[in-house]
Amino acid sequence: MHLSEVKSELHITEDEYGRLPNHVAGFCAFMIAQDRKRLASLVNVDGDQTDEVAAYPMVACLGYAIVAHMATEDDFDRFRQGFQHLSGRTFFAEGRVPRFEIDGFALLGVSLGIERADVPLLERDWIVDLLEKSATAVPRSDWEHGLVKAAQAVLGIVDWATIPDALCRVAVKTALSVETDPDEMQLSWASAVGLIGEKTQPKRAAGRAIFDSCMGALSRLPIHGAGLPELITLLDEVRDAMSHWTYETKTRVKSVVPQQWEVDHEYHVQNLLWTLLRPVFRDLVDEQSLPKVGHTTPRYDLGIPSLRTIIEVKFMRRAGSAECRKITQEIAADRSLYLGNRTGYDKLIAFIWDDCRQTEEYATLSQGLEGLEGIEKVIILPRPSRMDRSKIPE
Repeated sequence: MHLSEVKSELHITEDEYGRLPNHVAGFCAFMIAQDRKRLASLVNVDGDQTDEVAAYPMVACLGYAIVAHMATEDDFDRFRQGFQHLSGRTFFAEGRVPRFEIDGFALLGVSLGIERADVPLLERDWIVDLLEKSATAVPRSDWEHGLVKAAQAVLGIVDWATIPDALCRVAVKTALSVETDPDEMQLSWASAVGLIGEKTQPKRAAGRAIFDSCMGALSRLPIHGAGLPELITLLDEVRDAMSHWTYETKTRVKSVVPQQWEVDHEYHVQNLLWTLLRPVFRDLVDEQSLPKVGHTTPRYDLGIPSLRTIIEVKFMRRAGSAECRKITQEIAADRSLYLGNRTGYDKLIAFIWDDCRQTEEYATLSQGLEGLEGIEKVIILPRPSRMDRSKIPE
């Protein structure tokens, strides 16, 4: 089969997503990178979410959304409240049918959300104990046993190697960008291809995660000789990379004060991009002046002469259409000053840090600017939700 056919076979349709339980759909969307945007709608459903049967799937789905960077501040609060609600429940109670305690998709989703939602260590003890019981209660030959072990691995209770199901182990590691041994990844490729014809959507989603990872490895950009497409890819993926940005709300190392690497203005953003791009684009330059235009001496933020490309950084400090218009006008003016034969540059990428997370404005802002000649791409990075200025380190 052609690779495109394999990819299509591992696809999950809109109708299939609609028939899945909320948290299982959340698992599938988390596994398949291009489907992660679905998580935003999965965690915003109508209906009463207060009873246990409805609550735990939603808490798990929120966990998947949080780790996939598709959650709002309200979603973080809902996850914490749901986690506290679950912590007050009695599981494996005699005479009661187990639900959450043997649901691998739910246990994994909740475990994933714990770290990103900064749930205090003392509040996690109950789920650590629960996972130990769940790991023995779920049949070892069952696919879900691997999910329970994956939930333990996420929390650092066990090593990834203890997950018996190779498909589950590699797929979850891949979705979390955890380094995987090349030999293990090569073997998992055969497992993914072997899922062609599989009727179970979560297994197909796991196979798709492995497929996409292998394809990404094959097409990974070279350190030297990268071009404009690779530059755009690097800048586009800063959003996901910010999940490891240092912004501590509690002590992680004894006797070391928690650190918050704040991003307060566009020079901080320029420094971030310089650190990312300089090892790949060796001719990267910053704060260079261009030939004078009348009484103005244009000065761009970052430039790559070999690609004839300028990266202009903007910092949106306020919300609202007025700020978006201001940014649009500034970038349009920069384009007219920076590009042309006299400057040696004919392409511009706008990189905008949005400190107010006004995501509803992004489509209009991007489409308007990208319609101008010479503007190759508009990349907007919303301030990560985990970088909450209201949180004071302990």
